Amino acid sequence: MGQQIDQFCENLRQKLTMTDAGLEGLKTKIDNKAASVEQDVQSHLDRVHNRIEQERTKVSAAQADMKNWLEERKAVTSDKIAEWKTKREIGKLQGRAGHAERYAAAAVDVAVAAVDEAEQASLEAWLARKDANHAQAK
Repeated sequence: MGQQIDQFCENLRQKLTMTDAGLEGLKTKIDNKAASVEQDVQSHLDRVHNRIEQERTKVSAAQADMKNWLEERKAVTSDKIAEWKTKREIGKLQGRAGHAERYAAAAVDVAVAAVDEAEQASLEAWLARKDANHAQAK
């Protein structure tokens, strides 16, 4: 399990680092009032949107896995787990562990997708604010 936690941390760190680097580059262009900044933001937004669309099926499956685990977790009581341990019902305990690991992996997929969604929302908000400011200036 420690290896899975390490992998989750690494995946999330990489995702956040990539997101930060991309947004930092856009921020520099915005701060420098680059002539093509709106096009750059729109281009970045398009790339993020494409990433989200490419991952949509994977995220939907991950959400379904999470829902299944939550339902299973409700059905399997702590008393039932204690009974499996006492009776050494290894198959049931292994099955539960496997489902829990799939749940953890699915939660990672959903968390990483949420970073993309937040990035998309931030870019859309910037473009919307630019439109509003431009209209107000006229």
